[in-house]
Amino acid sequence: MPSPRSLSPRPLTFRPLLPLAALLPLAALAQDPTSTPLLPGPALVRADPGLPKWEAGLVVGGGRVADYPGADRSETRGLLAPVLIYRGDVLRIEGNSIRGRVARSSDWELDLSASAAFNSRSNPARRGMPALDYMFGLGPQLVYKGLRDRPGSPALHLNARAVMSTDFSGVAHRGAVVDPELRWRLDPALGVPARVTFGIQPTWASRSLQHYFYGVSPEQATAWRPAYEARAGYLGTEFKLTVSRNLGRSASWFAGLRALSLHGAANDASPLLRDRSNFSLGAGVSWTPWRSGDRAAD
Repeated sequence: MPSPRSLSPRPLTFRPLLPLAALLPLAALAQDPTSTPLLPGPALVRADPGLPKWEAGLVVGGGRVADYPGADRSETRGLLAPVLIYRGDVLRIEGNSIRGRVARSSDWELDLSASAAFNSRSNPARRGMPALDYMFGLGPQLVYKGLRDRPGSPALHLNARAVMSTDFSGVAHRGAVVDPELRWRLDPALGVPARVTFGIQPTWASRSLQHYFYGVSPEQATAWRPAYEARAGYLGTEFKLTVSRNLGRSASWFAGLRALSLHGAANDASPLLRDRSNFSLGAGVSWTPWRSGDRAAD
């Protein structure tokens, strides 16, 4: 979302993240708090019978992500954090979410899910404006799995989340999003002994969240950044590709690419929406040597 632009590469830096973000496999490949988090998540397999009820370890990774949705500058981000996997009957911490399974049937499952995103403090387009803090979202997720016998086991995730931000001195409510996702999983795919996941996720955001990204008050206006009143509506559509593979019993690697299209976005006219296409990529390794003797029920 910027103006004067600096494309000079930045060194890879490791920064502490929200405890929530650390549990989410840190990951979101786009600066989008509405989606699964900033690097793709570790190669965590489904909670099939026989898997440990909990696992703990570390995740390390890095990637290149846009400063925020529609920014024309990206930053290299690094991650070193603890990772926890828990496969309880109700509470699930795995993949890219923390879920509380409220209700389920053979085809439907109602969860509570979470997501997280990095901050942005030095984008030239926002010079003289407040920084964008670390963000996280929490809300219900309704999953339809009735097509699991089709190629790719497609699943529809109907998400709605409240979005908050923090600078570690306090938490502020930033609005809400609705971001349904259609997801396919191939395991293995095309002869490659790895899991391949592909997803399409459009996002609609409340006025307050759109304003957090794209609004410019009269006091913040400059010759190259006119005042702008953001409005609620369509934010963009994200296309996600993640490849992951287990490396023995306690380690896995993951890599991913995400493309965010903001063509037709509700705030396309904002001076802070500088690029209608964002691309992010990342990779890393997860190591979970500590695990329970108890097994997950399902």
